[in-house]
Amino acid sequence: MRALTFILAMALGGISAAQNWALLNPAYRYNYSNDGTDTISNQIRVMDVDTLGVDSFRYELNLIGVVCDTCPAIPNEPCDTCFVLINQPQFLGYRCIQTNGEWLFLGSDTMLIKSEVGIGSSWTFLASAGITATVDTVWPAVVFGSADSLRRVLLSNGDTVVMSRDFGIVRFAHGSDRLDLIGVEGAAVGRTFPDIMHFFDFQPGDQLIYKITRTCSVGTQFPYPGTCSNAHQITITGRTDYPDSVVYTTSVAEGDFPGSTIGNGSAFATTWAMPTDTWSFGRSTTVSDHPILGAYPGEVIDTSICEYSWVSGIQYLTRHGITADGRNVMYAPGLSTNGFSSYYHGFYLSSQSPDLCPISTFDRVSVRYEERLGLVEVRCDHPPSGVGVKLVGAIIGGDTIIPPPIINWTVGMNEPEGRAFGVYPNPASDHMTLHGMSGSATVTIRDLGGRLVRST
Repeated sequence: MRALTFILAMALGGISAAQNWALLNPAYRYNYSNDGTDTISNQIRVMDVDTLGVDSFRYELNLIGVVCDTCPAIPNEPCDTCFVLINQPQFLGYRCIQTNGEWLFLGSDTMLIKSEVGIGSSWTFLASAGITATVDTVWPAVVFGSADSLRRVLLSNGDTVVMSRDFGIVRFAHGSDRLDLIGVEGAAVGRTFPDIMHFFDFQPGDQLIYKITRTCSVGTQFPYPGTCSNAHQITITGRTDYPDSVVYTTSVAEGDFPGSTIGNGSAFATTWAMPTDTWSFGRSTTVSDHPILGAYPGEVIDTSICEYSWVSGIQYLTRHGITADGRNVMYAPGLSTNGFSSYYHGFYLSSQSPDLCPISTFDRVSVRYEERLGLVEVRCDHPPSGVGVKLVGAIIGGDTIIPPPIINWTVGMNEPEGRAFGVYPNPASDHMTLHGMSGSATVTIRDLGGRLVRST
C-alpha cells in the first residue's frame, strides 16, 4: 500500500493529549482498503449532521448492501440464500454521536473511542463483549505527506485502532474487520476516486470498437429469438473542452461482427448513445446516465442504463478495482446464490421486507467502466430478450490496450469532409446559425448529455 506512510519523528510520548483530534470531518470522505492494496473497498461518508448541543453532534453515516449467506428461507422464493441485505452499516456503524473527544459509534455493536486522552488512559470500548481500550502511545508522524500525530489504542482482545490528528481513524483492526485508510476525498490526499470525466478522456486519433448484441428474430418461415451482433468503430477526430463538459467529433463505421447471426429487428436498447458525428460528456449528465461513476463501494444503484421496463427495477451493488496497469475500474458484479459470479443476476427491492431483497434468478445485469476507456461492458438480459454493449478494441494514445478484432467495415455513418454546410456556435446556449443548406432537411438538436432538445 503506497498511499499511507507512517514516519517516526521523535521520542514516543512527546505529543500533548490536548489537541483537537476529529475522527470524522463531514466535508471529507474516507477511503479504506481491506486487503492491504490500493483498491478502495470501503468509503465512509457523513450523510447528515444534527447538532445536539454546544459540543455534541450526531453524524448519520452512509450504508451499503451485502449479500446475505445466512438468511432463512422465504416461502415461494427460489432458495434460502438468494438475498441481499440493504441499508447495512459499515465497520464504523450507521451513526456516530460525538461529544467533545468521545465518539460513540452505533451499529451492530456500540463502540466508544476517546480521541484526546493521554497515554495509559483506559475505558470500555465494547460493553457487550467486555472489551476495554487503552492508549498505548502517541507519536508525531508524516501521514499522506504532511506532518501529523498518531495515537494507538490497544484493545483487550488483541486488536488495535490507530488515530490521526488530521485524518481520523487510519487503521481499524477489530475482529474480522481490518482496514487501512488509503485516501481522503475532500482533502485530496492518498488514493481517491478519479474524476468522472477521466473515464471518458479521449484524444484525437483514439479508436474504440464496440460489439453490439441484441435479441433479434432469426429465420423466415419459422422465426425464433436469437442473438445478433454488429460492430461500431469510433475514431476521435476532434475534441473541444468546456468548463464542465467535453465534446468530441467522431468518425463512425459499422460492420458485421465475425461469426454473428444475421437477423432482423432490435428489441431493446440501452441509454448508452452510440455517436454519429459528435459525442459529448457533461459531468452532471454523465453521472446521471451512469450513476455507478458517482457511487461508493457497496452502494445500492438501480440499472438506469437499461431502458426496458422489467429490468429497470433491478438493483445492483457497486465495486471499485484497479487494473494491472493502474487504471481505476467501477463495476457492478453479477450476483448468484454463492455471492458474486458471472451470472450477472441483480436483485429486486422487496416490499415484504425493506432490507431483505431477493436476488433475481431470471434478469441479468452487468456493468463495467474503466478509466480512459469509458464503458467497457453493459449487459441487460431478460430472457429471451436482451441487449449488450462491449468494448472489444481500444487504441488509446497510440497504444493498443485491447487488440481490435478483424472486421469488414462498411461505409462510415458520417463523412465530415466535403460537407457544404456549417453550424455555429456549437455548442450553443440560446441560438445557433446553420449555413450552406439547400433544399429541405431535418435538424436535430441535442444537449451535451446527448438528450434530444428539438427536431424540426
